[in-house]
Amino acid sequence: MTDTINRIGAALSHLWVVAVMFIAWQVYVELAGFNAIVLPTPVAVFRSIFTDYHLYLDNTLRTLWVSVVGLLFGSLIGAVLGIAGWLSALASGLVSVSSIVVRSVPIVVFVPILATMMGYTVSMVVVMVALMSFFPSFVMVSSGLASLPAAANDVSQVYGATAWRKLKYVALPAALPNLFASIRLSASRAILAAMVAEFLTGIPGLGNLFLLARADLNSEIALGAAMVAAIAALIIYYIADGLEAAVNRRLT
Repeated sequence: MTDTINRIGAALSHLWVVAVMFIAWQVYVELAGFNAIVLPTPVAVFRSIFTDYHLYLDNTLRTLWVSVVGLLFGSLIGAVLGIAGWLSALASGLVSVSSIVVRSVPIVVFVPILATMMGYTVSMVVVMVALMSFFPSFVMVSSGLASLPAAANDVSQVYGATAWRKLKYVALPAALPNLFASIRLSASRAILAAMVAEFLTGIPGLGNLFLLARADLNSEIALGAAMVAAIAALIIYYIADGLEAAVNRRLT
């Protein structure tokens, strides 16, 4: 409980940076005299969020749903690939090369390919997020499996543990904190991947809301969607951070 309170306090202690940014934004817009279509003030953006909260809430829930499901699915795929590489040298070579190739392709390239294969569906967005989320999990889990203490390896060899038993009782517990760390690191990218897919395909969500708002020259709603997306990413980040801390406490 104390650790949770300390983490919340540490997060809130950084809010002064955000407050300074918003104040500078407000002053800059007022001094420059920008039209609201070009750049609205943060006060106008917040007013839009509170006035049209039902619009933001519906689209935020849609984006959060596909982001969380895709993030968990991608992290699971990455963990399975990492385990496969740990169990087999041949699989390690195949998986590593394939993962790097997929990770190197720009995110927008996958959208038309997946849309053609799966249609303009929510499932396509989930797969899109999974593709953007699996690589950190693969790298972190592989790193955790490869960095087992020498004593753990010696004990498993002395007792004649099979590779599967060694994986179950020694390797997986050691790699579990790395898995949750990868989820935390991928949180913001999951929201970004979902928004890009929604923006390019018109599937309902914050990305589509941003697209429609920009088309209507409604910069307040467009920036409001971006701001809400940033808040959603922070929420996922801190939830994953809390889960990672809980796992670390459990295993130590």
